[in-house]
Amino acid sequence: MKLDTSKMGRIELHDLVGTAISPLPVVFISTVGKDGTYNAAPFAFASPVCSRPPIICISIGHRGGERKHTLKNIEFSHDFVINVVDEAILSRAVQCSADYPYGVDEMKENGLTAVKSDLVKAPRIAEAKVNLECKLVQIVDILEDYKDGIGLRGLVMGEVLMAHVSDDVATPEGGIDPRRLKAVGRIASGVYIRGWETFELKARRV
Repeated sequence: MKLDTSKMGRIELHDLVGTAISPLPVVFISTVGKDGTYNAAPFAFASPVCSRPPIICISIGHRGGERKHTLKNIEFSHDFVINVVDEAILSRAVQCSADYPYGVDEMKENGLTAVKSDLVKAPRIAEAKVNLECKLVQIVDILEDYKDGIGLRGLVMGEVLMAHVSDDVATPEGGIDPRRLKAVGRIASGVYIRGWETFELKARRV
């Protein structure tokens, strides 16, 4: 099978890329709006791009031709929190992606607890075992031209200022034990994976 991407629509391309390059991390982003209302939404197109400084890039598309609430809030507050998703909170994180009206607190609607962050205005989610407080570094708008219309996507780059790691997944050395964290990944639209089975493999010295 060969797929000519120039002849594919937005949803088809989204599913192609998101399935071929998988599993993708499910990041749960919490923000605050200019009216003080909290917002939370999951995203899968996200990746660390640098470790010093620690920069994470997140792709946030539009909905109905308008900026998503998460992007609007980041533009206002210049910060956000990435909350790591495990199986215990996955269903609530996914439900937060529903089309709630602007100004609705998705965390409250889905039984999640907002906790004041140390260095940013956006709240942390108490039920997540890892929270990364981030300040906005840059937003790059990319114009997208599809057969089903023009779109715009914001690439959000944030610097991690503070990490909160639950004691039950922290290592004695001050790191994170991925086997206890049990973060979930996305492998296709509506399909997720438990990445708990691990093995080690290193390149041999040449």
